[in-house]
Amino acid sequence: MRVRVCGVKRVEGVGKESGAPFDMCRVLILVPVENQANGKLKISGYGAELAEMELAPEALPQFSGLSFPCEVDLHTEQKFFRGKFETMCGGITPAAVASKPARAA
Repeated sequence: MRVRVCGVKRVEGVGKESGAPFDMCRVLILVPVENQANGKLKISGYGAELAEMELAPEALPQFSGLSFPCEVDLHTEQKFFRGKFETMCGGITPAAVASKPARAA
């Protein structure tokens, strides 16, 4: 899935109340604003908004040499979390590399 990435972040620490360690990685992508209306809610707008997707911690170094914002092809997978499936980014291919034609042998 080709997306425009604004950044990536990793947050590690210990929960204040639980005392349990946590480690979260996220990729920040631009997605089109979706106009919708139903019952008591109406959303309207133009352009793009920021969305977060879970990122596998081992994929974080793949972003280190990129200049942001940039286009990449996300390699996504489904992860079962808290009783439901969520989409997670397991790695990337920079768009410039992904769109280069193969050389003839």
